[in-house]
Amino acid sequence: MKLHRSRILLSVIAVVGLLLGLVAAMHRYSTSASDAATAALFEQTFSDADGRPQPMKQWQGRLLVLNFWATWCAPCVEEMPELQKVQQDYAQRGVAVVGLGIDNAAAIRRFRDEQGISLPLLVAGAGGSEIARQFGNASGALPYTVLIDREGRIVQARLGRIREQELRSWLDARVGRSPG
Repeated sequence: MKLHRSRILLSVIAVVGLLLGLVAAMHRYSTSASDAATAALFEQTFSDADGRPQPMKQWQGRLLVLNFWATWCAPCVEEMPELQKVQQDYAQRGVAVVGLGIDNAAAIRRFRDEQGISLPLLVAGAGGSEIARQFGNASGALPYTVLIDREGRIVQARLGRIREQELRSWLDARVGRSPG
């Protein structure tokens, strides 16, 4: 009887160990894919709407809200004033909001000037869709927003129009609520 119980106990321990190993491996490989995408992003430089090169490295080590968008995308255009407000409200707390446009420089510049947008709007062109896929947007649809933490990990992602309150909750969970 004791031998039977020992075998059952050893079997249970082996199964638990196997499951823990599987969970650890899944976490490691999913995290490394995210890490690889952000590491590659921070090595890139995109032009802004005025043609000035903007290295992504300048935002490394900050909380980075990266918004994939286009001027021809109605939900993208609708969310831009809210992204602008979040950028203004959270900039002093180490948060950057950057728009990566799946568009051309002239269209982005015209949109920026007409709407009075001051957050960084960079030109990725059609290649931005592939970057969005590397960040988990398998469909390539827009808008697509990701939050990258200070260590370069993707910690939140949202396909479709992001609401200001949802974005604020993402940020508040990491930097705390604004005083006042």
